[in-house]
Order: sequence, then structure tokens, then C-alpha cells
Amino acid sequence: MFKHINHTIERPFVKTAHDETGHYYITPDGKKYPSITTIFKLLDDMSWYEHWVNSIMKKLDMTKKEAEVECKRIGNESMEVGTELHKMAEGYLNNSYPVTFGRYEVDINMLFESLKEHLDEHVNNIHGTESELYSDELELAGTVDCIAEYDGVLSVIDFKNSRKPKTNSECKKKNYYTQITAYAKMWEFCTGQKIDQGVILVISWDGKVKPFIVKIDDHEEELWNKLIEIEQYKALNS
Repeated sequence: MFKHINHTIERPFVKTAHDETGHYYITPDGKKYPSITTIFKLLDDMSWYEHWVNSIMKKLDMTKKEAEVECKRIGNESMEVGTELHKMAEGYLNNSYPVTFGRYEVDINMLFESLKEHLDEHVNNIHGTESELYSDELELAGTVDCIAEYDGVLSVIDFKNSRKPKTNSECKKKNYYTQITAYAKMWEFCTGQKIDQGVILVISWDGKVKPFIVKIDDHEEELWNKLIEIEQYKALNS
């Protein structure tokens, strides 16, 4: 059983909203902020996507259109697997044991068993799961996977699934470190509680869990630079 910590500072409630441009949150005072995932999609590296399409074309002997369809299929399934894993992890951390019945290329229950063992060994004293957060300073919002102690250190914990094991450089390229830094800053804004550590748990489809430990202070400048870059991108494309 995981221990849950009750806060003396109540986290502000945030309503969610969607439109064709992405996922947004409405704060208690009526401000509309984009989710951190929505905003980072503006800076997707299209050269990386083209490289992926080209590699699928070559590997499977497809036309470009066929490869694009296959990439979309792979991306959608990976997203669905990630959603299921998040639900299972949230339930387990809240002291229940959910099971998925979806049929995918990978056995999600096998992935969850590996994640469960890792959580049992490293995580406790949970401050929140699937908590909606925002920051007026960052003008961002989002839903953090978990705030808890990881090996005794209060941390922002983020779950990622991957068909193959991730490297440090791949995590950086995918903006995992700046994303988890944003969650830490949003949690501090909403609760007054500063968090110095982030933990990205990558569950690869071979059943292995690899943690990436992040020092939040090391990535604050990078986060602000990304936000400036996004504003410049929006200005050029408005």
C-alpha cells in the first residue's frame, strides 16, 4: 500500500478545454492556457519526422504515402498503449490494481508488471496523481502523472512508453526534461512546494524500465528558451 500525503495548501482547481489546435486548461480566474504537450508540438522537428518516414519506406519497401500511413498507425498505437499504462499506474499508485483488456502489438499487462515492480521498489509518500496544474508565470498548464518521493526524494514522476529503450540524448530531443521541469514549476506555483528532482520512467516494449533522473534547476533556462522560441514561431506563423 502506498502512503498518500494530504496537503495543507489546496491545489487550485483547473477546468479543461479542447479545440482543433490542442488541449487547453481554464484556470480559476478564467485564463486559458495551453497544455505543455500542446505547446511543444509546435516545435516538432519535421526533419526527424521525414527521416522516420524515409526509414519506413526503405525498411518495408513502401511508397511515401504508405509509409506516412504506417507512421501514423505506429504513433497512434504507441499513444494508446501509453494512455492505458498511465491509467494502470494511476490506479495502482492509488492502491487499486487495474487490468487492461485492449489488444495491442505489445502485452500491456506485461509492461505494467515491470512498472509495478519498479514503483514498489522506489516510490512512496504520494502527493498527487494525474493532478491538473498551471502557472501564471509560464502561462502553461498540464496534468502531471505523479508527485511522490522517489528513493526518498520528492520528485515529479513522468511515465513514458517506448517501442525501444531511450537514450539520454533522445529524451532531451523529445523535450522530456523541459516538460518535467515545467511540471515542477507549475506544482510550485499551485502549492508553494518546491521540487528539485524529476524522474522520467521509460517503459520500453521489451519489458524494461529505465529511470532518467533530472535536476530541475539544470533545465529552467532551457525551458524559458523553449517558450521564447515558441512565441517566435507563433509570431512568424500568425
